Amino acid sequence: MSSFNIDLMNQLGLTKAAASAASSTAKTISGQLGQSDFLKLMTTQLNNQDPTQPTDSSQMLAQMAQFASVSGIQDMQSSIKQLADTLVSNQTVQAASLVGHQVIAAGSNAVLDSNGLSAAIDLSQNTDQLAVGIYDSAGQLVKQINLGSQSQGMIPFNWNGITDSGVTAPNGLYQIKAVANINSTPQAMSTYVASSVNSVMVDSANQKIMLNTSNGDTVNFSDVKQLM
Repeated sequence: MSSFNIDLMNQLGLTKAAASAASSTAKTISGQLGQSDFLKLMTTQLNNQDPTQPTDSSQMLAQMAQFASVSGIQDMQSSIKQLADTLVSNQTVQAASLVGHQVIAAGSNAVLDSNGLSAAIDLSQNTDQLAVGIYDSAGQLVKQINLGSQSQGMIPFNWNGITDSGVTAPNGLYQIKAVANINSTPQAMSTYVASSVNSVMVDSANQKIMLNTSNGDTVNFSDVKQLM
């Protein structure tokens, strides 16, 4: 039995026999006092207290307030969990509606298809020279795209699949890298790629909604930058 329960019995002025009788049901069920068990203890106290030395009512009120506080916290925790479950459920429905659509999210792997390759650069500062390199599965540079001077922000671009050598690259997965000249120093920039959403899943460990995309990446739903 917890120390709270023992203190409660002591402050209610119960004899060991009366306390044992009042709490036997609670011990059998869960080992802790519930609301009905608390009321039974109060009733037992009234039946067994010494009429010449009644229990201090302030102690009883203090225990009732403590019990109400604990019960309120438990109810609040239950409500918060229900709210969180509802939010996850709603987000899952929203994410499921993205299946078959294209999204832009952080990543460096992009798919070249009959419509070309679409991506964007997250430019952290203004630059006088922004360049994008596109690499094949062997890590070879197949296309260099110079975007020139650009202002801070998301810079979209599209590659039609024609390599620097003038031939049409085969459809498939390519890696993109972006470098910006910031204060005369080349700096790597974060890239965002467009891909189709193939399926949706919920990570049971942390309740995060994940999107499985056509470029082979698994993207956190909250990291989606734009719906195309």
